[in-house]
Amino acid sequence: MFVLTMGFLVPAAPWSARIAGVASKAVILLADDGAAISIVGRIEDLDARAFVIAAGFQEFQAAASAALAEHGEQASVRYDDSNLSFDGTKKNVASASATLVWDPRGDLKKAAERLDGSMLVAVRMYIEDELRSAHESGRSHEGIHGDGPFAAAFARLQAASTFPANLVGFGPGSTPAGDDWLSGYLTGRDLMEGGPGTAEPVLRSAVEAALCRTTASGRALLIGALAGAPPLYLVELALATTGIDRKANVRAAVRVALEHGATSGEDAIAGFIQALRSSP
Repeated sequence: MFVLTMGFLVPAAPWSARIAGVASKAVILLADDGAAISIVGRIEDLDARAFVIAAGFQEFQAAASAALAEHGEQASVRYDDSNLSFDGTKKNVASASATLVWDPRGDLKKAAERLDGSMLVAVRMYIEDELRSAHESGRSHEGIHGDGPFAAAFARLQAASTFPANLVGFGPGSTPAGDDWLSGYLTGRDLMEGGPGTAEPVLRSAVEAALCRTTASGRALLIGALAGAPPLYLVELALATTGIDRKANVRAAVRVALEHGATSGEDAIAGFIQALRSSP
């Protein structure tokens, strides 16, 4: 097996990180900085702190589960710049010697330069139409989008003077809903204000100061968003807003986003829409 791609915010080798969990789509590691590093099997799940194992991901996943069962909290993965392996064994190694490094900021910068304010109303309409279609087809309203306690709490936070920085760590999910919302919001604001990492400096400082309030996965998500490098599905949504055949591409990007987590994609889209409604 080999590592096809890795995000540019993966810490520089060498390091070892504890295996925090094995999910259906990812092996989650806990790095020394308190943020997660993900090992995934699909390019669609790529983010700035992730490795994509192109072939053999299920083997790696099974080996991680076995290591957890045998060693518990001591189970860890080592990265030495040429391999991913399980500490203490030479088995189940994923070669990383020819890995491509993913950094979406150049493409996002170009998209921001192409963006025309006259596009924004249409883009919001395409996104909202696709969301409406998804709900009419049976997608449930959950978390901050329904009429339950999380939605009520989100409304209270939205009315506070500290909004949206007060969303860090808020809500359900391994990446809390508030973090997903913020990642979408920062992506949209960057798109409107000149490119990755340029928008909302006061908000960015407040979010960075509050990273201790969220989960390891939420922290990794926000570190990427603060650097102007959101997960790939949000990058694709941002790029679709200025490309050819905008309507079809935006709607397709929304459909892909909705596949992420129970509500993560929809939470991020909600933040992105809010950003497009804001004045530059």
